[in-house]
Amino acid sequence: MPTLKPFTRRLVQQAPKAVAGVLLSALLTACVSLPDGRSTAKSSASPASKDAALNPSDQSAAAPIGGGDTLPATVEVPVPALKGNTASEFERAVGFLQDGRYDEALALLRHITAEQPELAGPWINLGQVYVALEAPEEARQAFESAVDANPYNCTAHNELGLLSRINGDFEAAERHYLNCLERVPGNDAAHLNLGILYELYLGRLTEALASYRQYQALQSEENRRVKGWVMDLERRLGV
Repeated sequence: MPTLKPFTRRLVQQAPKAVAGVLLSALLTACVSLPDGRSTAKSSASPASKDAALNPSDQSAAAPIGGGDTLPATVEVPVPALKGNTASEFERAVGFLQDGRYDEALALLRHITAEQPELAGPWINLGQVYVALEAPEEARQAFESAVDANPYNCTAHNELGLLSRINGDFEAAERHYLNCLERVPGNDAAHLNLGILYELYLGRLTEALASYRQYQALQSEENRRVKGWVMDLERRLGV
């Protein structure tokens, strides 16, 4: 398995290995598990450090094919029909990705995206492969194709935000996170990523505090590390 460079070391929520029962969902959205236990999750369960920054693609995940997130009740995203062997090919690609067989995953995912470009999930998993292969420009193009396929896919927006932040384009990173939250206000990964961006890279501490609080409000249990970040910012801001 190739060694991942620093730009791919991002914090993400652990995700279970893909199983047949979730393949359709994965094809529609996108969250696949990588071999080192990291995953393309939609949110962070336990961030280790702020500059490790959350990224829904650094772990192990299986990307849903076309959906992408829990959508507002008023929003309906058409679910594309699957053609031919797409589902079985996707299952094989997920297996290759989880096993670190990136070249084989790449070939299958490129085939799937060529055959059905309207499916967001395969684009995201393709981006994950490119991240692992140290090809950030190709990864960016794949994630943008996922957004084109489904603008409500926050996994893709978060991935693009991470890539932009790594490249020092903080305005673009903010734009990608806000694009997610405009469509899916309850996406905790975007709130956390935005908070990290505001605090560490833009020095906008009040907005960082608000983002961390939003992230915490979306958790079933308060995240202890983020709680520490909140307390630190409250102390620094005198609130």
